[in-house]
Amino acid sequence: MRLTRLSPLLIAALLAGCGNQPSTERLARAAQPSSKKVEQSFPRAGLRLELPDNLSVTRTERPGVFYASFGETVVSAFAYRRRERLPKTAAELTRALERLERATQDRDPAYVLRDSSATKVGTSRAVELVGDQTIQKQKLRTRSVHVYEGEAEYVLELLSPRKDFTRLDRDLFEPVLESLRVTGRVRRARN
Repeated sequence: MRLTRLSPLLIAALLAGCGNQPSTERLARAAQPSSKKVEQSFPRAGLRLELPDNLSVTRTERPGVFYASFGETVVSAFAYRRRERLPKTAAELTRALERLERATQDRDPAYVLRDSSATKVGTSRAVELVGDQTIQKQKLRTRSVHVYEGEAEYVLELLSPRKDFTRLDRDLFEPVLESLRVTGRVRRARN
């Protein structure tokens, strides 16, 4: 999970539109995700989904899969091969969620958890956190969804300015999650 420790590249993408005088064109483009979707396939991660065609998508190094920027908003994905048993029962999901909440708070004591739940994404078991944090003086709301399938844990995240979060969660992130297809098989890195 990468709620609090973002790579410099991801931070740059997040802050890409933070100039003093944003262009009208960029504001119009960032105002709404496009209704036209483009299928994105990441075979090495065993992940496929649809993203609006006005997102700028960049593939990232393992365990990263991609990040997609949209104005001051970022959607990202990570894929982890897991050797340990992944949560399958309701009790195991609850324990995984509790561990995730503690780990997130340990990494960033200023992180404010707003909501958490055990859920499903498609047919896969999942847990999610929604919280507030500040990165590079930007007040952000984050939603981090951990999807368990096969021998893999997939993490999809939305980072957005708080004022835009509800709209972008509904119009951008929910359709992305609905389109998500995972195999549960993450290929090993080649040496």
